Amino acid sequence: MSGPGTSSKTADDKVSILIVDDRPDKLLTYEVMLGGLNQNLVRATSGKEALRCLLRQDFAVILLDVNMPGMDGFETAAMIRQRARSEATPIIFISAVNDTLNHVARGYSLGAVDYILTPVVPEILRAKIGVFVELFKKTEQVKRQGEERAQLIREQAARAEAETQQARLGLLADASHALAASLDYEQTFQALARIIVPRLGDFCILDVADDDGSMRRVAVAHKDSQREPHLADGGECNGSELSVSHAPMKILRAGKPELRWEVDENVLRDLFDQEKDRACIRSLLPVAFIVVPLVAHERVLGAITIVNTSRKRAFGPRELSLAEELAQRAAIALDNAALYKAAQQARTEAERASLAKDRFLAMLSHELRTPLTPVLASVCAMEYEDDVPASMRESLQVIRRNVELEARLIDDLLDLTRISKEKVQLSVERVDAHMLLRNALDICRSEINGKQLRESVELTAANALIDADPARLQQIFWNLIKNAVKFTPPGGMLAVRSSNERDGNLRVEVEDSGAGIDSELLPKIFNAFEQGERPQFGGLGLGLAISKALVELQHGRIFAESDGQGKGAKFTTIFPTSTQSQAAPALRAPISSPQRRSMRILLVEDHDDTNRSLTRLLQRRGYEVQSASTIGSALNIADGEDFDVLISDLGLPDGSGTDLMAKLQAHRPIFGIALTGFGMEDDLRRSREVGFNHHLVKPVDLNKLDSILQAAPTFPNGRSG
Repeated sequence: MSGPGTSSKTADDKVSILIVDDRPDKLLTYEVMLGGLNQNLVRATSGKEALRCLLRQDFAVILLDVNMPGMDGFETAAMIRQRARSEATPIIFISAVNDTLNHVARGYSLGAVDYILTPVVPEILRAKIGVFVELFKKTEQVKRQGEERAQLIREQAARAEAETQQARLGLLADASHALAASLDYEQTFQALARIIVPRLGDFCILDVADDDGSMRRVAVAHKDSQREPHLADGGECNGSELSVSHAPMKILRAGKPELRWEVDENVLRDLFDQEKDRACIRSLLPVAFIVVPLVAHERVLGAITIVNTSRKRAFGPRELSLAEELAQRAAIALDNAALYKAAQQARTEAERASLAKDRFLAMLSHELRTPLTPVLASVCAMEYEDDVPASMRESLQVIRRNVELEARLIDDLLDLTRISKEKVQLSVERVDAHMLLRNALDICRSEINGKQLRESVELTAANALIDADPARLQQIFWNLIKNAVKFTPPGGMLAVRSSNERDGNLRVEVEDSGAGIDSELLPKIFNAFEQGERPQFGGLGLGLAISKALVELQHGRIFAESDGQGKGAKFTTIFPTSTQSQAAPALRAPISSPQRRSMRILLVEDHDDTNRSLTRLLQRRGYEVQSASTIGSALNIADGEDFDVLISDLGLPDGSGTDLMAKLQAHRPIFGIALTGFGMEDDLRRSREVGFNHHLVKPVDLNKLDSILQAAPTFPNGRSG
């Protein structure tokens, strides 16, 4: 026997019986009577104690005394029936009162299953209690089996759901991998269709919307691969011209998915107007289908159609959700492919525009440079005439300087293009920065004197040797000095200083008392086309941008300082000095007359003024010159005479100077100088590849041309090569 708190079923499969009586002797009697049932007997001495037992456990049957002090058996039974868990528990009343009619009627009204008068016959009591014990056991067994079956069903459902979810995730993972494998959306869509079939449907069609609003089939897959070509053609019904876009077009217009649980005649009539189309669809044996739109950025880009031909699997909300997820990922892939295509087209257009711009700049520079060459050559020739009056000589100098300035502006445009494309080529050598600073000051001398600027030059650096491109370094210094002169009013101050920093680097400062720079403008002062909102000073606004790029290319630094408008500005450049201590050679050392060599030159130039002026100037410097204006005339001259040097324009009426150089080089070695208005990097590369030793850009610097001619190497046969 057990006390209160014991479960209705014990470890040895016993059930619990509740015995309620206020007399201990009677409780003991009932326990002895029921001991043979070998069940778990729980006793309570009052109605309240019985109710507490029921709160803790369930009982197979309750043996309840009617006459108890306080709460009698009837009141206790009424309370038991009010509790949901015990409202059906069997109650057997026991009473010594022989008011059978009233007690029995009241007992049964409270749901009692039996009413026993004392004295109790043990066998009868055991028999009645035993019936309810067995009934309880069978009920518990059925309940347990039901719970086990329900648990099994739940586990099977959970396992099926897990397998379905795993299959869904696997399908989505495979689809994502296929869609991310390439930006060729037709290739990726075909891979997607083969993933969908047969895992989600029996056949699949992917259509894409073209710009004109029509639908174009880009991918198909069928569980029977032999049917795929027919699907790709739009049908397989004896040549029927089935439109591939009925259902997808409907989705394209609506932008919403469509699920048809069953394809019947009503569905076919809804989708297809003509009977031949409906007959064609019937031949495909569709049972159900899903059509989902490909939507990106609120635009319908196409549709996926998934069809089942077997009733063994049905389409429902789960399949529709999966199809929508696939469509969303396919739409992103399609949109990315379109963006990539647009980017590629934009890049191609940009490259085409860049090439067109380069060609335009090359042609522009050629057309601008070509007329400058005879002007500069003629002015230089007149400057060397002994009988030229001093007043005219000064005018000629003005003309020469302005022609050179015009050429410099053209070079600035080309330099900006070279810098932006990282195609600047440097000829690095050891140079004297002080010499280049003085040269730059000399170039700007007329402007400095014209504004009567107070000039201060303090070149105090002990080591001014730099490993740099001398022409580019002088260009930097000239740009900075020219910029200072431009923005300084008449009577102002211009200072050029040099010094060595603690680490030995060369520091060059160009300072003026001019217009100054606003603090907001200082970070942008080295940007191209930036003039600090002062266009009245003229120029293209390229000098400082080019200077900064050239400084950095030669491992230097440049920065600007100013206290504001009207307070002047200072530009500082810092370069690492050369580790070699010997003096640098002059930028263009003049060649003494005793060392000059007379050379035979074939000059090919189709611009008549340039041809005549260069021929005259070269002859004055002691060279033998034969001139031609075409490739044909040059080859005719070369057939009859030998030449040491070819000076040729690249753009000739009957071909290119590179063609001429190649033909001459095929017969004998010849030293070549390309003289042209084309100064882009590709022009220099092509002239070098064909065999030209130098590439000079118009207007030609006669001193530089003369230096190149005099420095030309000599072949063993005595001819310059």
